[in-house]
Amino acid sequence: MAISINKFNAYTNTEKNLLYQKMIEEIQDYAIILMDKEGYIQNWNKGAQKIKLYSESEILGKHFSIFYLPKDLENNLPFQLMLEAKETGRAFQEGWRKRKDGSKFWASVTITALHDEDNKVIGFCKVTRDLTDRKLAEDKLRMSEERYHQMIAEVQDYAIILLSAEGVIQNWNVGAENIKGYTAAEAVGNKFEMFYTEQDRKINLPYKLLAEAKEKGKALQEGWRVRKNGTKFWGTIVITALHNKEGHVIGFSKVTRDLTTQKASEEKLAAYTAELEIQNSELEQFAYVASHDLQEPLRKIQTFTELIQMNFENKDFVKTYFQKLDASAKRMSELVKSLLNYSRLSKEKEVYAFVNLNEILEGVKEDFELLIEENKAEINYDPLPSVKGNPIQLGQLFSNLISNSLKFCTAHPIIKINSKIVSKNKLLDPPRNLMHEQYLHLTFQDNGIGFDKQYDKIIFSLFQRLHGKQEYAGTGIGLALCKKIAENHSGYINAQSEEGRGAVFNVFLPYDHLNSTQQDL
Repeated sequence: MAISINKFNAYTNTEKNLLYQKMIEEIQDYAIILMDKEGYIQNWNKGAQKIKLYSESEILGKHFSIFYLPKDLENNLPFQLMLEAKETGRAFQEGWRKRKDGSKFWASVTITALHDEDNKVIGFCKVTRDLTDRKLAEDKLRMSEERYHQMIAEVQDYAIILLSAEGVIQNWNVGAENIKGYTAAEAVGNKFEMFYTEQDRKINLPYKLLAEAKEKGKALQEGWRVRKNGTKFWGTIVITALHNKEGHVIGFSKVTRDLTTQKASEEKLAAYTAELEIQNSELEQFAYVASHDLQEPLRKIQTFTELIQMNFENKDFVKTYFQKLDASAKRMSELVKSLLNYSRLSKEKEVYAFVNLNEILEGVKEDFELLIEENKAEINYDPLPSVKGNPIQLGQLFSNLISNSLKFCTAHPIIKINSKIVSKNKLLDPPRNLMHEQYLHLTFQDNGIGFDKQYDKIIFSLFQRLHGKQEYAGTGIGLALCKKIAENHSGYINAQSEEGRGAVFNVFLPYDHLNSTQQDL
């Protein structure tokens, strides 16, 4: 039960002393014992019994030297500690002690002299803590350190070398000789830059790594290195700064591993993984189109069917909508057939042809005919050129961008589609891997709800949505698909927007002016 300060202060000295005694008796992590001035044990707490295994009845009246090993008794250690405590007030020592059962434990011991009112020593308080686990860990570490230098010298799979603060090689192990080809006599005393390619030395890479290690503690790098015979190997390198007690860098350790075989395997795996990603991406595109783009023709068919049922007696009306129904069914059939053909194409077998973007746009407008009418949307555009590409993918590109503009709008959507030819050096925020000199810049501008510019990259990630499904329908894959289609055509896409002020999507596709012109004629 907790005791308040006021209640504690109200206790008599006898009650307080009893409470202190009870507190000491209950402590279990420390052996706290009282000894008379000759070292005989006067009391015993739970911690003492737990650590030393003696019960109170077994130990009271015994001399505390009972816990010491024969060697310590021969050296008179117990009495030396008592004398030190008597002269200086306390004595501290760590060492092996023995339990009742003969087992040993590593003890941290503090003996404090107790004085009377005349400052005469009347006894001692001895506090012991069992630090066996810490001692064993320290011993294990020390043994490891003792074997460390020999281990380094004999390691064969890693080149482990010591460098001076200036990068001069100071030692050499078997692994260094195996990997780099130099003997210790040939390497020690030379600067470690001798292992780097000429190109890396020109950019001062060796000493940049030393500077990084000095600043950050260590430097990690992978790259091609040169052996004594001039051949190259792919090395993974860790350079670690070594410090003196004052914290100043006094040298570096450099550990190198030859990963040439692994590098070749990783490159093969990366190529295989890239191919799998392409195939998975194509599968995702196919699945998405099958579940998304086909909805518009189906929706029209359903709507037309309902209208025919409602106006079945009106033959002219029925005839007109039967024709629309037939056109929608044919459109969906064409999409299904095209998708099935597309799904059978691998990347190597894809055939790109010149595609009239006006025809692509008209097909998309026909798909969204009902939605455009319902929303009283406007789609304004000048004649578009032809580009070399995959007509199905370009249809998906237009469909998704126009669908977004129709969807994310609170008023009557107004969509403007423009195009112009730009040179590579005038592109807007281009990626690094573009290969063509001219690009067709398509802009899809709308008056929708827009988005915060901080999301202009994330919106192209797969399944990323900025709005909940309750607000706007969709799967969050449309813009990711647009990005992939642009990349498949060696182009790219980006977006510009402000929340509440619409959005502009910029699509850049490689443009062959002569061939495109011939296709447009």
